[in-house]
Amino acid sequence: MTSISAERGSGVRPFLVGMFVDALGSGLYVPLTLLFIHTVTGLPMTTVGLGVTAAAVAGLAANPVAGVLIDRFDARRVLIGTYVLRALGFAAYPFVDGFGALIVVAALVAIGDRAYYPASGSYVSVLAEGARRDRLYALMSTARNVAFGLGGLLSSAAVSSGGQTGFVLIASVNAASFAVATGCLVLSGRRAPGTSPPRMPGGYRQVLADRPFIKLVGAEQAFTLTHMILPVALPVYAVTVLGAPAWLLGLLYTLNTVLVAAGQLAVRRWQRAARRTHAMALGGAVLIVSCAAYGAAIMVPAGPARAGALVAATLIFTVGELLHATPSWALAAAAAPPALRGRYLAIHQQTWAIAAVVAPAGFSALLGAAAALLWVTLGVLLAVASVVVLRLSRRLPAGAVAAPEI
Repeated sequence: MTSISAERGSGVRPFLVGMFVDALGSGLYVPLTLLFIHTVTGLPMTTVGLGVTAAAVAGLAANPVAGVLIDRFDARRVLIGTYVLRALGFAAYPFVDGFGALIVVAALVAIGDRAYYPASGSYVSVLAEGARRDRLYALMSTARNVAFGLGGLLSSAAVSSGGQTGFVLIASVNAASFAVATGCLVLSGRRAPGTSPPRMPGGYRQVLADRPFIKLVGAEQAFTLTHMILPVALPVYAVTVLGAPAWLLGLLYTLNTVLVAAGQLAVRRWQRAARRTHAMALGGAVLIVSCAAYGAAIMVPAGPARAGALVAATLIFTVGELLHATPSWALAAAAAPPALRGRYLAIHQQTWAIAAVVAPAGFSALLGAAAALLWVTLGVLLAVASVVVLRLSRRLPAGAVAAPEI
C-alpha cells in the first residue's frame, strides 16, 4: 500500500491545495452570509432570508444527483463541477437585482456546496485506503478549519475597511478561490488513480435496501443536528436566553475552529487502534456531556462565571466533534461498495442538508418552548444514535468497522 506522500503525484496534493483555497474563500463569506447577500444585492433582509431558505431546499436534491454523477463518471470531475458552480454563483452575486435572480444564484451556490461533500469524500476514498484514508480525512478537516479561520479574519478586515466595497471584494475573492481550486484539479491532468469499478445494478434502490447502512445514516442525523449547535443554536441561546454579550460568540467560534484545526490529527492518532463505531459512540457520549453543560449554564450566575461556563461547554463540544468527525467519514466510505460509493456517500451526506433546513426552525421552536428542551432532545437523540452505532459494529462490513491498518 502506498503512502500518502507517494500518492501526492496521483491527486492528493492538488486536491488539498484546492480544498484549502476553497475553504479560505468560504471563510470570507460564511460568517456574514445573510448580511453579505443583503449588502451586495441591496435586497431587503426578509427577502434575502426567504431566498436563502428556498435555495437550501433546492440544495437538498444536489446530494443524490451528485451521487449518480460520481458513480457514472468519477468524483474528481464532479468535484470540479462543484467548484465551477460556486465560482459562477459568487461572480454573479453583485449583479442580482431581484428575488428571482437571488434564488437562481443562491441555488447555484447551495447545489455546489451540497454536492461538494459526497464528491470530496468519494475522491478521498479513492486517493487513500485504510489508516491513510483516515489520516487524509483528518488532514482535510485540519486544513479546512485553518483556512476557514484565516478567511474569517480577512473577512472582518475587508468589511471594516471597505464597507460595501468590501462585501463586493469578498464576492470576487470567493469566486476567484473556487476558480483556483478548479484549476488545481484540472492541472493535475488525470483522473483519480486506480481503475474504475464496474457499474452495479440497482442504484439508490440498493443503497436503501442496505439496512445496516441506512441505520448508520439515521444515527448520523443525530450527530449532524448536534453539530449545528455552534452556528445555529448557540447564538440564540447565549444572547437571548443567557444574556451573554454578542462578542462572546466570536470567541467561542474561534476557539472551536482553532482547536479542531490543532487537534484533528492528534485525535486521529489516538483513535487509530479503536473500532470506528466505538470511536463514534465515544464522540456521542462526549457530545451528550456538552449538551448537559450548555443546559446547566443557565444555573450559573450571570457575568464572567456564565461566560466561563459557555467556554467550558464549547470545549467539551469541540472534543466530541473531534472524536466523531474522522471515523464517521471513514466508516461511511469503507462500508460502501466501490461501484456505488458516490450514491452511498450522497445519502450519508444528506444528513447535513436536512440539518441545515431543520435546525434553524426546530432549534428556535425548542428554545422558545423551554430552554432545557433543546439540550434534552439532542441528548436523547445522541444517546439513541450512539447505541445504534455500537450495535451496528457486528452488522456493517468487518473491514469498515475494524481499526484501520497502520
